[in-house]
Amino acid sequence: MNIEIVKVLEEDKDILWNLLQFALYDGSFYVDNQINNQGIFEYKWFERNFTDNNRSAYFIKQDNNVLGFVMTNENLKLKHDCNAQTIAEFLVLPKYRKKHIGKKVAYQIFDTFSGECEVQPMENNTGAYEFWEKVIKEYSENNYKLYKDDNNKDIFVFKSNKTEI
Repeated sequence: MNIEIVKVLEEDKDILWNLLQFALYDGSFYVDNQINNQGIFEYKWFERNFTDNNRSAYFIKQDNNVLGFVMTNENLKLKHDCNAQTIAEFLVLPKYRKKHIGKKVAYQIFDTFSGECEVQPMENNTGAYEFWEKVIKEYSENNYKLYKDDNNKDIFVFKSNKTEI
């Protein structure tokens, strides 16, 4: 199964926006996401994915079919080295879940980072929390730290396995 991550270009941002709506809907079961009067979940940082150097968005694709997306940034909850990155949003469409696609994509994303990685899963979303905990343990070979943020929520911190060329 050839799964790839493809950087989202500005001309494809409408596709990303549509997928983000699915992710925000999915997350609304666990956090207080409200739709606006037009029936849209707002996401105030969306446009910044196409203007800020410290943000990236990728489609998850297989044979040119979009299976989901990943958004990353450097807006960390904790202080780390200057190359630290975090996953802001992550969606594998339900049809493609439980097929190890998320794990493969997470590894690919972590390998694009150099330095530390930070992931803060939704603790009240048991499935997502267990997914991230398992993936991070395996990726880091149990070499990670678990911190708490100001709201006592877990943050996983670990080093990327990226090797410099």
